[in-house]
Amino acid sequence: MVWRVRADRQRERADVLRADIRNAVNRRLHGESLLAVEVVPKTFWHPGRIVLRTPAGYEDLTDAVWRDVARRMPFDYDLVVKPGHVEEPLQRAAA
Repeated sequence: MVWRVRADRQRERADVLRADIRNAVNRRLHGESLLAVEVVPKTFWHPGRIVLRTPAGYEDLTDAVWRDVARRMPFDYDLVVKPGHVEEPLQRAAA
């Protein structure tokens, strides 16, 4: 029971942090964008993570906002930037 309460509190803190970061990102980029923000709460064994993701070709969005995100993140969180990648089209099987 105590474990569940602690996990719920950590998730709530991560949700508040995500909202704050999302707000900062939207202000910096002057509105909604294709940049996704994910916040993974910390545990006893792992630090928390803030993950920024963009589709391929939009990596400049993370360049524009990472400093704002870093200013707001707690010291026990890691910042992870995951750029999009272009997938190769599937080859048709030879008949």
